[in-house]
Amino acid sequence: MKPVNVEKAFRSFLRTKSLTLASLTLPQAFDAMTEFWGRHKDFDVLAQDGDGIACYEDISNHGRGTRLEIGIVRLLRVASDRDLPPWPAHRLRLRLCYKWDADVVQHVLPAGTWAFACWETERFDAFRQSVFETRGFCTMRDKKPAEVNVSFDTISSQSHVLTPEVQARQMWWGVS
Repeated sequence: MKPVNVEKAFRSFLRTKSLTLASLTLPQAFDAMTEFWGRHKDFDVLAQDGDGIACYEDISNHGRGTRLEIGIVRLLRVASDRDLPPWPAHRLRLRLCYKWDADVVQHVLPAGTWAFACWETERFDAFRQSVFETRGFCTMRDKKPAEVNVSFDTISSQSHVLTPEVQARQMWWGVS
């Protein structure tokens, strides 16, 4: 399957699970995206490090005010006819945005933003544990997001940029 069809496939997957974006909680969103990543591996991507999943927390403003954003990303790296990077990649991003409240200010913000990536199914359990232990995930897991959306875009990818650097912001995923 062509990677450009990943958003359509994910939305279909959500429908088969009877999940709507408006009703998703953070644990449901994480489980849905990671199950989709684990079960739907039929995309035409690079043989090594071609299909990864990531999760991040950041502060964002997408025209609706400043929000705490927790996102789950699937990054599909594809072959290119170019010899030198950057190469194209496709990014499916499931974003959950939360309004500021006392918990965000007192518990989440002092802990700082974070980002984790996983490219191999054998390392998924460690990835999941890292995400679940963050202050942001623990604090926001039972709260209703103010906004949930899915987006798809094509970006540039460097062959060596597979994990976020220490101070990376949420938009780092695959962007050179």
